[in-house]
Amino acid sequence: MVTLVGVGGVGKTRLARAVAADLGRAFDAGVWLVDLTPLTSPDLIESAIRDVLPGSPSAGALWEQIGRRTLLLELDNCDHLAHAVGPVITELLLRCPGMRALITSRSSLGVSGEQVYEVTPLGLDAPAGDLSEAATLFRDRVRALDSNTAIDFAAPEVNELCRRLDGLPLAIELAALRTRALSIPEIINGLQARFDLLDSGPRDLPPHHQSLRALLAWSWDQCSPEEQRLWSRLAVFSGSAPLDAVIAVADLDRQKGLRLVESLVQRSVLQHVQFEGASRYVMLDTVREFGALMLQDATEELRLRHATYYLALADQAAADWFGPEQHSISAHIKTEIANIRTALETALAEHRHCEQAARTVAALWFYWLGCGHIEEGTLWCDKTAAAMDRFGIPTPSPFLWVLGWLQLIAGDTGTAQRTLARCLEAAQREGDTRNTAYAQAFLGALHGFAGNYAAFGSCYHEAIGSARTVGDDLATAMFLVHQAEIRSLIGEHQIALRLCEQSAEICEAHGDRWCLCYTLWVRALCHYVTGQTKAALERALDAARMAMSVDDHLASVLVSEVAAWSMADEDPKRAAVLLAATERYWTMSGKVLLGFDRLISHRDASLAVLTKKLTSEQAEEAAATGSLLGDTGARAILTAAFDELAPSPQQGAAPVEPKILKQHNSVLELLSAREREVAVLVSEGKTNQQIARELILGRRTIDTHVSNILAKCGLRRRAEIAALVSSAPGSLSRPE
Repeated sequence: MVTLVGVGGVGKTRLARAVAADLGRAFDAGVWLVDLTPLTSPDLIESAIRDVLPGSPSAGALWEQIGRRTLLLELDNCDHLAHAVGPVITELLLRCPGMRALITSRSSLGVSGEQVYEVTPLGLDAPAGDLSEAATLFRDRVRALDSNTAIDFAAPEVNELCRRLDGLPLAIELAALRTRALSIPEIINGLQARFDLLDSGPRDLPPHHQSLRALLAWSWDQCSPEEQRLWSRLAVFSGSAPLDAVIAVADLDRQKGLRLVESLVQRSVLQHVQFEGASRYVMLDTVREFGALMLQDATEELRLRHATYYLALADQAAADWFGPEQHSISAHIKTEIANIRTALETALAEHRHCEQAARTVAALWFYWLGCGHIEEGTLWCDKTAAAMDRFGIPTPSPFLWVLGWLQLIAGDTGTAQRTLARCLEAAQREGDTRNTAYAQAFLGALHGFAGNYAAFGSCYHEAIGSARTVGDDLATAMFLVHQAEIRSLIGEHQIALRLCEQSAEICEAHGDRWCLCYTLWVRALCHYVTGQTKAALERALDAARMAMSVDDHLASVLVSEVAAWSMADEDPKRAAVLLAATERYWTMSGKVLLGFDRLISHRDASLAVLTKKLTSEQAEEAAATGSLLGDTGARAILTAAFDELAPSPQQGAAPVEPKILKQHNSVLELLSAREREVAVLVSEGKTNQQIARELILGRRTIDTHVSNILAKCGLRRRAEIAALVSSAPGSLSRPE
């Protein structure tokens, strides 16, 4: 007994029909289809099966009617009768040794011996130059309507349409019907009301397959009122969510929430996914939007409960971030960012929650600045500032120093100066020592950039003193290394190294790696500006490893810069590629090297060295290579800077290759000698009829052998047999 499960419209019925057609000749008594859609009572299941199967319906019990016949019973659309179908089929399989059952349902039958196969949506990705599975189906259906269509099926808007439709075959086919009157962009725009747009499917389909709304309404009607309520409440989530979030936002106790979540997973309304060892639950967008349409109770209260949960989650992550769990906390925020964005949008639209949203945007500075999301951080700061102005709410000082920091990194020093001055004034007025310290520190950095070193030193002295007074070790460590950076560039190298040591001590005491990475970068900078390029590269490699461990994009590019400067004499080609790559990164994210002229002067000096070292042809080649490298991201740039960071071919293959070889050995050993012989002929591209003639066997015998090979090897297509044979270790040949 094999049950194909999956969300409505994913293609369970069509897959079952295809499987039955492929395997039909393996069953002497044939394949018999029973569609349970019209049935409303479980009492009628046996009668419906009797009416279809061969033999006399008056033969006694149903199993007696089947007897010892070898047949495949295909039961379609068992969703609404799943609880009753399971026991019926189990008894038949126990009493009828020649029978096999293939079942389609949105939930498993939950009986012993059942093998469940989840049918997933069509693939949305494809190698360059190829169409994805979803786009291929769309193309085929459109061409069936109009063989002369001018649609470019490789165009990005086709992929976008398929993505918006979640790769669901039924939705894609309904969208294809709309191409008779609408362009692809018009269909995409119409998906704002997808349940009205995607209707009027083929009349030969069951009613619940003729429109997207009817399809999901069928699933909705099979759910209990409690399941329907949770389905609609889950529509507030974006992306996936853990069980704790589902329970909190849906306002359920844990035991009941777990039971309902499991039930919706069983019904294929929810999908259960594993992410880094933790369970998460996700809805297809189509299913989520239907739930939103059906949401009837406390919509505003639900959205605010979602916002409250995720704003609190972000704030707690910020509070815990300075410590040994930095990487996992950053990864967790990355996983939850879709829900955090939704929470911020909700809060910024409400006068009474707008200030809390601003504080959360500020609290997430470690994600915006430390994890390579500066552009998004700037976007949220702009949206937040606009909302605060709209509601006439005073801007909280933490938000102002984060905004000022982002402006400083973008090289907009004038605006940053004004923002940080506002922050200092607000924090001092409120008696807020901690945020006063942040404002003073970043104003000090601006003074250092401008060459006003007396004001620079004074600001950092006060900022570090204030941070220590309130016990903010993260701020203290950060201010020490920021000050060290500027001092390393104005000739105060020993002071800079001492400041790095003080910062590193704090970082190591807390288990921090992010700020510690910057202390290593400044040490590399100190070695470079004093002419110790070998030592600079050693420290830069240490900093690179640390930057990669915390996924800090800004640090990765800064380290790549120092590495390139340090290798300009010894490895000019690599240095030229790296500087072209970092220039590409700076162009996309802000001003080169934050607009700090003392850093830029070292970059310019290295570029001058490279001009002398490289021919014009070499320089052009390096520039082109570096530009492409810069487009791939900060991590790729950093990896290109050091051979030690590039995984060897052996390292890349080790986790995969042994597993594949072991799998091939064990799978092929399951085949009989004759089946192995047939597998080789299949891999040579021969049809079953050709194989039968060559081996002097009956066609049906070969059909059975091929079916057995597919079943034993866990494959679905003949092409997979060929791939398995060709990639097997050693030779798999036919006996002479």
